[in-house]
Amino acid sequence: MRYKTVFWDFNGTVMDDVHHGIRCVNHMLAKRGLPTIDSVEEYHKVFRFPVKEYYRDAGFDFDKEPYEVLAVEWVELFVAGEKSLTLCPGFTEVQKTLADHGIRQIILSSSEREMLMRHLHILGVADAFDHVIGLDNIYAGGKAETAKRLFGENQSDAVMIGDTTHDADTAHAMGADCILYSGGHCGRDALLACGFPVVDRLTDVLPLIL
Repeated sequence: MRYKTVFWDFNGTVMDDVHHGIRCVNHMLAKRGLPTIDSVEEYHKVFRFPVKEYYRDAGFDFDKEPYEVLAVEWVELFVAGEKSLTLCPGFTEVQKTLADHGIRQIILSSSEREMLMRHLHILGVADAFDHVIGLDNIYAGGKAETAKRLFGENQSDAVMIGDTTHDADTAHAMGADCILYSGGHCGRDALLACGFPVVDRLTDVLPLIL
């Protein structure tokens, strides 16, 4: 078998939260009289890591309100609607197939760990992973350094499944392969530029892994 470990990103890869995230940021933008994001395609043009830079590109003025204050507001809005969130299409089939093949599965997320665990329980998949790794704060600064610190730089028998260019950076940091899913927070063109395979359906990762 090609891989012994699969690292899963969470938001936009396991949890289907793109539209809810856009609703939250649009609420904040409209409240401040700023232009809102009208489509997923427009969102894909501005979303990026670190998330602080995405907020800046979306139109927030950090001279008026620091990012840390805005991040707290976004999390409060996100949590208010979290129980409506669902799994990304195809995730269950992929997760179960990988488990049947004895492949270790680890969540590696930029979400704050407590919130991450709550979302896993809401979605009913808290027991689907061998390990769950999140950050110790809500500011979504990135996970590449955390991944390198925990797993080293020679994960040649591992692959990361994610939906953003930051997932590609995280895979590079660990020396792992990566498969990028275009149904999440980054557009297909941006993902293709990372140099890793890009799939439009999560189930299409299976022949690339097994």
